[in-house]
Amino acid sequence: MFKDYDKYLSVSLKVYSFVLLLILILKIVGLDYFGMDVNNPALLNLNSFITNYHLENVWYAITIYIYAYIIIGITVSENSKRLALYVLALLPIMIFVQVIKTNSFIFLIIDFIYLLLIALLFLKLTKQKITKTHIFNYVIFNVITILFQVISIETRMGNIRVYGDNFVLNFIFNLDYLIMMLIIHDLYFKKGSNSLCTMVVSSSSQKLISLKRFLTRLLRRSQNKKKGKTNKKELTKEEKVSNIIFIIIALFWNLFTLFLIVFTALINDTIIECIFITFSFWITKTVFGKAFHFESVIKCFIVSNLTYFILNKITAPLGISIFIPILLGVGLSYVTSKFVKKAYKPLYRGMPEELFDDTILNVVEKNSTKYRICYEFYIEKESDVSLSFKYNYSVPGIRKIKDRVNKKIEELNN
Repeated sequence: MFKDYDKYLSVSLKVYSFVLLLILILKIVGLDYFGMDVNNPALLNLNSFITNYHLENVWYAITIYIYAYIIIGITVSENSKRLALYVLALLPIMIFVQVIKTNSFIFLIIDFIYLLLIALLFLKLTKQKITKTHIFNYVIFNVITILFQVISIETRMGNIRVYGDNFVLNFIFNLDYLIMMLIIHDLYFKKGSNSLCTMVVSSSSQKLISLKRFLTRLLRRSQNKKKGKTNKKELTKEEKVSNIIFIIIALFWNLFTLFLIVFTALINDTIIECIFITFSFWITKTVFGKAFHFESVIKCFIVSNLTYFILNKITAPLGISIFIPILLGVGLSYVTSKFVKKAYKPLYRGMPEELFDDTILNVVEKNSTKYRICYEFYIEKESDVSLSFKYNYSVPGIRKIKDRVNKKIEELNN
């Protein structure tokens, strides 16, 4: 169920980045509808409770600890108990710095330097060599997070410029930022990268490769059309009329479904949140695999409307969080993709390694002899004879192993 969890987090972060940039553009042209909801009754009650018992300092201390642990952890490429204890031991110093600092530029520089020194001190104490990668990780991570903070301030704060001692404003302002930091931290260590540069460049490279493939396919189709090459047969008048009628009916049905979704959002007073959920779902519905559909249109209609009703009920208001509706929308794509049964093809020579692993690991362990034999035959294109010498099997024995693995793969489709 959680096989693609890191992909879910990565996609959610990308959608959030895109939406935040879009909101900034809308703000620049004068459409300022995404400010913080400082008058939310639930948060005001929470604010009264927190301030009455002076618990705001506890919240601030917890967030300072989390931020410091994430920043230092990514800088030194470590996620361990000893790092957690190290940050905890230095927490009083970090709290003191936050208490005495102001919004002046000098204290921003101090804030930037002292965390770097704390990270480098950890490397010295643990007898690790300080490298350029550590400095790059720290600088790049801070540049990314500061960029997000600046955009968030411009889009979320509106006319509110002072939020220092107001717990509600601090909570709302830091909620999406905290979610983003936790996701980046989780993705960094799940990808097993020692460099944040590597992770960012790798992600950008994948986007460029996808774009290049898309443009190549588009160019090929354009050239085929110019040459008159097409696989489509000429439709009869009856078929054309049938297609037009089907498109019209489908359009009206989708508009009716959309109307009910919007109506549900209006009832719950979550129209903007619903737009964010729906947008996040539609642009990611095929990211995790083939989109799920019921065999019955009525079932699809009932379940989809019921799902949107529930999501509108549980989502946080946009005035509190932009990220949570996006997480729910992408989560809907993620969960529904798990109901689609994959059709696995038999292994073949020259297949992509990612597809090979995605297929064979459903039937054998990665550290098994069967996996290694199949990997060397299908990916590295070794011959049956060389494999028989290497693994001390007969040639028919090697072929029997491959056949059995492919037979198990075929059984997955039944």
